[in-house]
Amino acid sequence: MAVFTGDPEGWLDSNQVERKTGLPGSTVRHFQFTFLRLGLLDRLELHGGYRYRLSPEADKQPYYQRLQEAGAAMRP
Repeated sequence: MAVFTGDPEGWLDSNQVERKTGLPGSTVRHFQFTFLRLGLLDRLELHGGYRYRLSPEADKQPYYQRLQEAGAAMRP
């Protein structure tokens, strides 16, 4: 989720997220699908695949708020 919050206007594909996080592709796709179902991400279908971005409505979702609180607790 940090990749998407760091670039809220950008559309990223799974490969870009994988490179930025260092996570395996299957893990990235799993979390993207989960965040998509929760309404945290928007998906754009393009020739050759999908692009994802942080949904403008994400900050209204309870799960997103919990993620933000958990992240804030871990910052110095």
